[in-house]
Amino acid sequence: MMVSMKQVSKAYHPNSLVLRNVNIELKKGEFLFVIGDSGAGKTSLLKLITGEEFPSSGSVNLDGVKCEAGSGKMLKLRRRIGVVHQDYRLLKDRTVYENVAIPLFFGRAGTGLQPVSFFGRGAERLVEDAITAVGLSTKILDATVRELSGGEQQRVAIARAIINVPDLLIADEPTGSLDHDHTWTVMDLFQKLNIKGMTMLVATHDRDIIRKVRKRTLHLSGGTVRVDDREGACIF
Repeated sequence: MMVSMKQVSKAYHPNSLVLRNVNIELKKGEFLFVIGDSGAGKTSLLKLITGEEFPSSGSVNLDGVKCEAGSGKMLKLRRRIGVVHQDYRLLKDRTVYENVAIPLFFGRAGTGLQPVSFFGRGAERLVEDAITAVGLSTKILDATVRELSGGEQQRVAIARAIINVPDLLIADEPTGSLDHDHTWTVMDLFQKLNIKGMTMLVATHDRDIIRKVRKRTLHLSGGTVRVDDREGACIF
């Protein structure tokens, strides 16, 4: 999926811009890191791409479709996007299985396949594969989310985001609660999905990841793009 942001500004309050004249062109199959200090505008930028928020000025386009409130085309595009939220947004009283399987009800967007029955061996295999991919044991599938540690919840959120094989994966601090080994399990998974053609947009504070993975990196500061390092030269 291609992403285009042209002269995008976002204000939640008058005279207080969170993003200011941001321009980004992300090609299909590209991997982009977004970095910056707290308050730099990273999360707001991601929300504009998912359609959770809309720009105060400028335009956001996904595969040539403008993101705007009430757009039927935008609703269809959302099904092709996997999102890992910084606060996970899991259903705490539901099981791990139920949380991860939810997207299957809406169809397997990136593959073009039809929805899978929520329960049944087909869904079970997909859930098991997604859970295993993020380094978790299938033994936790019957546990409720509130029984899990923060790191386990984060990986469940990642499993839910990838189960439908989305065309675009957006991850906001996806390794923030993970230890070193699990961080690299997740980053290795992201790189493998990217090699298969999935467009990746990852916001992170972890400079070690930036240095080692060496992908295009966008540096936000004060709501503006300070540097767009297309070569992954790790200059930060």
